[in-house]
Amino acid sequence: MKYQGMTALITGASAGLGEAFARRLAQQGADLVLVARSEEKLERLAEVLRAQNKVQIAVLPADLSSTDAVQHLIGAVKRRDLRIDILVNNAGYGVFENFVDASLALQIGQVDVNIRAVVSLAYAFIPDMIQARRGGVINVASTAAFQPLAGATVYAASKAFVLFFSEGLALELEKTGVTVTAACPGPVATQFFDAMKPNIQANQMDQPVPVVDDILRGFERGKKVVYPGRLGGFT
Repeated sequence: MKYQGMTALITGASAGLGEAFARRLAQQGADLVLVARSEEKLERLAEVLRAQNKVQIAVLPADLSSTDAVQHLIGAVKRRDLRIDILVNNAGYGVFENFVDASLALQIGQVDVNIRAVVSLAYAFIPDMIQARRGGVINVASTAAFQPLAGATVYAASKAFVLFFSEGLALELEKTGVTVTAACPGPVATQFFDAMKPNIQANQMDQPVPVVDDILRGFERGKKVVYPGRLGGFT
């Protein structure tokens, strides 16, 4: 797949896998729409990528745990007349406590970010991809999607949703020219795992850039599911 001339919207773009997606896609000529809560971090990244790659970058800060913010984001993209060719649903968070020990707001927040926002953004932007008969969606799931995880119950369940949603959507879109890929990495050395107890050591985790490279290779090959990194074994 050639990314030059395409526009990629990346959620959770201010750090970790999202930042790695932004850097890689900009290097390959894609224009970007960067989404995360921190406008300051996004602007810093955008400034660097514009200078390095001569691509167009829109910064649209949004808290995807808010229904209103998701709809405002979609509206902002439409008002700017931005056609989204690649949607990278990367934003997500996990609560690493027993279900009843964390607040309901935190538990529901995982559902809002990891599920509702993923579905809403896909629903908003896939029709244009179908019309253009190109592009696609990368949904970042997790190896946590394959088993219940005590102490991260809602997180694992939400990633199982992302996996099955992606696979079903991929089947629906098989003859449209639109690719849907679920990425299922193991632990990646990002701030996401800072709250994990017990802590996972850095040498037990993959690095963001190789993981993103594996995901993009799988996406370009039309894979429905990719297991990136040395822990998953890329297929």
